[in-house]
Amino acid sequence: MIFKDLQHAWNPSPEEIRAWAYSNEKIPEQDWELAVNSFENIPMICTFIDDEKCTHTSFFLSSLYVFTGDIVRSGITEDIVSLYELVDHVTKTAKSEQLKNWVERSKHLIKHPKEYDYDYWGLGSKYVY
Repeated sequence: MIFKDLQHAWNPSPEEIRAWAYSNEKIPEQDWELAVNSFENIPMICTFIDDEKCTHTSFFLSSLYVFTGDIVRSGITEDIVSLYELVDHVTKTAKSEQLKNWVERSKHLIKHPKEYDYDYWGLGSKYVY
């Protein structure tokens, strides 16, 4: 068990997220995407998606879509600018088609926020599942 308790799972360290990414453990808590998503964690999450050894690639890809959707839907200009910069950085390092698709879709949503659709940018994204 990677997390001592549910409260600890909702405030995971990068090391705990990394350990879980390569484990066979089930998701520690429903909607855990919300616990792992932060500007600081997104670069690490992107490396998981590009790594074939990661056992939870779909989970992390879905978390990226949730992250983009939540930021764009918030309408907070500063966060949207930070998201665009982050996505632009990932453009230069993305290896997998899945990650490249997220980059392109995110750039499109940032430019066209009225096209937000929860089915694609919310929990259980149709882009992933």
